[in-house]
Amino acid sequence: MPKKILIVPTRRHILEAYYEYIIRYLSDEFIIDQAYTPFPPYEEFDKDPHANGNNPLMKNPANYDLLLPQFTTHWNFYGDEHWTDKSKDFSDKTALVYLEPHGYKKTAICASTSEATEKYLGNNSHHSLRFGVDTEMFKPYPMQREDDLLHVGFVGNWLTPRRYLKDLFMPLKDLEGIRLMIYPTDWASKVRPDEIESVGGTDFVKSIAGGDVWYPGLPNIYNQMDVFIRCDIDHGYQLSCFEAAACGVPVVCVDSGPTIELTKAGGGFGIDNGEAQYKTLWDEANLGRIAGEIREKVIFLRDNRNEAKMIGDRGRRFIEEKWNWQKFIPAWREFFREAVQVASN
Repeated sequence: MPKKILIVPTRRHILEAYYEYIIRYLSDEFIIDQAYTPFPPYEEFDKDPHANGNNPLMKNPANYDLLLPQFTTHWNFYGDEHWTDKSKDFSDKTALVYLEPHGYKKTAICASTSEATEKYLGNNSHHSLRFGVDTEMFKPYPMQREDDLLHVGFVGNWLTPRRYLKDLFMPLKDLEGIRLMIYPTDWASKVRPDEIESVGGTDFVKSIAGGDVWYPGLPNIYNQMDVFIRCDIDHGYQLSCFEAAACGVPVVCVDSGPTIELTKAGGGFGIDNGEAQYKTLWDEANLGRIAGEIREKVIFLRDNRNEAKMIGDRGRRFIEEKWNWQKFIPAWREFFREAVQVASN
């Protein structure tokens, strides 16, 4: 009988789309579902599917051989109020996922998108895993434009503090010959004025070109850009950099994770996040230095369009050769095989 695996997502997070590729490529060996789970007692879920916010689309974790929550901090198969009493219920068949080194000391079979995590875990039992890029979906497409400006873009959750959009991205608005294009992942129904001011105020809002699209719409966004900016100053998800590079777009990113492999391959520019030099990454001097370097790279790409095209081409080749799903799926398969074996024992 095939082993059953339940991936527990975090609501409306980009990783939910990426785990669908895991399901696609590994369902030849495992039965894999991705779904939220009901509150305890799980055995009464079918009797009352609407209790405690449950719904028929949820899955009972007791029916699976292995549980894979997206984050150690977002388990979702027991509510916060049940953490103390219920966390041990399925601990023997739960794979802990460390997407970045956030200081957790517990170790188990671990999935990682960053070499930094591998270094952090040291000799403890773990697997270092990565999410690939769908190079058939994320690729260059010709698109008409209404101007000949350099399109400098950002995609993501605009309220995430580590992005420092006001300090690192919005200063580019004064550059001649460029157009800022911001694509928020969503826009809350109630946004406070102070939240908008924290990312650049009216200038930020005026720079919003679109956003809140389904996953297949992302290639259309990247292909409207000439430069993609990722200005997070600490460890986070850098999948957007690889997606943009797959579309042939040069990347300018603060170098705090695996994007160093992309920039070293010539697909863009990596900027030191100042971790070794400054006590706090958000030190005013550090932010000023990063903003200045981002500005320099954007000016270079504006003034050297042919070179920018070659950088984009190199990024595309890097993703095709080094960051596609076919490169990473064998490691995921081995991870699941070992994880279900450990859980069964």
